[in-house]
Amino acid sequence: MVHPVLNLVRHGLQLWLRGQCDALDHLHLDLQGTPEGLLKGRLAAAHLQARGIVWGACRLSRAIITCRDLQLDPGRLRPGQPMALAAPLNVTLEVWCSAADLQHMVLGPGEAPMGAALLAHFRGPNSGNCRGWRLQITETGVRLLPPAQQTRTPPLLLQLGAVDHGIAVHGEEAPDRPATIPLDPAIRIHDVRIDAQHLHVRGEALVRP
Repeated sequence: MVHPVLNLVRHGLQLWLRGQCDALDHLHLDLQGTPEGLLKGRLAAAHLQARGIVWGACRLSRAIITCRDLQLDPGRLRPGQPMALAAPLNVTLEVWCSAADLQHMVLGPGEAPMGAALLAHFRGPNSGNCRGWRLQITETGVRLLPPAQQTRTPPLLLQLGAVDHGIAVHGEEAPDRPATIPLDPAIRIHDVRIDAQHLHVRGEALVRP
């Protein structure tokens, strides 16, 4: 049987995590720790699985986050109250993005500055905007498709890779001139690959209270 204190901490952390997101469809949190350690704010390990995450402009279909040696604020250990970190925490993470997730982040809605920047980088400053473009995930990368009425505009084929605190984007039309999508400096990317029609990213991050 799970100790009541562990259940209280789990519920408090779930409330805190949901409060960090604009939307979160599913959240499952496994914790490891002793009642004595929890009363002092120490948690041995945590394993989080989430689906349907919206955080600002970022959309993720799925995320798995693991961490060890959490320092919590025992003064906030109260029923129905979120429980936050008391010290920075290193986590390992895996995230999956569907084509719809990437479509939203790269091509819209609105002016889609990321998509426009990629078009300008690989096809020049006069390549136009990306309004009406669509995104597909292929076996080797990502394909940006122009609107049907732009019959003379070919798709833009892109391959993605890891580059420290960002994602490297290689275009078929300029293989020696990759672009970089910068991420938060607290995030370090280790691997980027296509996995079952999803973009699968592995890395680590520093989470601050």
